[in-house]
Amino acid sequence: MAAAGPEIVLAARSSDGISLTPGVEGSPSFLTKHNDCKCMTFSQAGDILAWCDGTNVLVHQVSTGVKLCEIPRPRTVDLVLSPRQTYIALWENYAVRDDKGEDNFTVFRIKDGQLLTSCVAKAYSNWKPQWTADERLFVRMTTNTLYCHPGDNPSAPPGEGVLRFAAFQPGKKGAPSAARVYSEPNFQNPIANKSFYKADKVDFYWNKSGSAVLVSTQTDTDTSGKSYYGETNLYYINSRDGDSMTVSLDKGGPIHDCHWAPNGKEFAVCFGVIPSKVCLFNHRCDVIKDYGTGPRNFLRYSPHGNILCIAGFGNLQGDLEFWSREDHKLMTRAKAWDTTYFEWAPDSRHVITATTAPRLKVDNGYKIWHYAKGLVNEVKFDKELYQVQWQPAPEGKFPKRSLSPISDTARKATESSAKKQVYRPPGARNRPAPPKLHDEPKAAADTANLSKTALKNAKKRAAKKKAAEEATAAPAAAPAPTASASAAPEAQADTSKK
Repeated sequence: MAAAGPEIVLAARSSDGISLTPGVEGSPSFLTKHNDCKCMTFSQAGDILAWCDGTNVLVHQVSTGVKLCEIPRPRTVDLVLSPRQTYIALWENYAVRDDKGEDNFTVFRIKDGQLLTSCVAKAYSNWKPQWTADERLFVRMTTNTLYCHPGDNPSAPPGEGVLRFAAFQPGKKGAPSAARVYSEPNFQNPIANKSFYKADKVDFYWNKSGSAVLVSTQTDTDTSGKSYYGETNLYYINSRDGDSMTVSLDKGGPIHDCHWAPNGKEFAVCFGVIPSKVCLFNHRCDVIKDYGTGPRNFLRYSPHGNILCIAGFGNLQGDLEFWSREDHKLMTRAKAWDTTYFEWAPDSRHVITATTAPRLKVDNGYKIWHYAKGLVNEVKFDKELYQVQWQPAPEGKFPKRSLSPISDTARKATESSAKKQVYRPPGARNRPAPPKLHDEPKAAADTANLSKTALKNAKKRAAKKKAAEEATAAPAAAPAPTASASAAPEAQADTSKK
């Protein structure tokens, strides 16, 4: 009998407390039953879990349950651990006491709970600091400024040294906007620069190695009046040699999502008005695979990069599609209604979809899916579920495995969710289908650039064709055998699809 492999672990934060559940169908064990737990997070390696129970911030070793640190910061609403679990950064809602703003951003050393630095960080959207992988540098962001500190002393004066970062500078007074990439120790001259117009805000998508970044730009309004979402564009920047290019998207509308493959050599983009389009691009921005259109707005590769999940959440119905990266074939489909959270498990075989508060305060719970077996577990909460998260795993803990055969249950679910044929009344079955709202219009014949002779010959051919059709249709008393013969395959096809 083969030895059992490593086990995935799921953490859940609800109004009942914080629990850990081993395996897909294991029983939860509660770390705390405080009903005021405001946040929790794992370390990057998954061996440490930190949370705030409304009284203290607690840091525990997951495997042993040993408490490593306890920090009396009851107002903490978010936290982040450094890559090597040396430091923990906390954020509280900004408050003013005695006409003076209190420091709501703090960094502590886990080993002894010592406060290293504190400052004011009003905006929640950009409060989270970042460390380099070796914790050599500590970077935090404020309005229009990035501060870079030595990793072992976050309170030291900002100094030189980030490995590589991208910054966006909006255009002013007719000047173009720009996305620039900098690398240490030279902060004066960017190693890459991409200028563009029509950009009020951007999103950066880095690949895993930091060798390239995607820049998704968006305007607040669309001057052409074609879209409610503003105008969007996508650019690719190589951070090593400074090359940049525009990613050509052949369907108008917003860019819903971008996601890099773990190998950093290709990326998937979901774009266009619903039904949106999904395409896979290589590092030269050439299309590798067109996944067609559908109700989608979300993309995620599995941790090993062998499966791409394409989904539609938010105001869409929660369709899940699992595609094999090797042969670009659709393996299975599923439907997860009211999903507010999605995450791949580190084994690249399971995913979790959850309905959480405060986004939705009814029908809270989570579902665990296997890409080849369908739904394998569903857990419902009588009260509110705030957060779920897989325990991260160090690289190599879960080896890459070959794809599993599709189960009968998943196959039937995929077939039942396939697009059903539209009913057509008998009188319309032998006629061409009417155009759909989002069909791409066919290009009309271009006669503007034809010479006079070519245009004259084209008119002659059209007149000759029309005369031949009229001659064929002259004996109207008898049905035209050619017409009935060509209509027969269509009639048979429609009948078989009933």
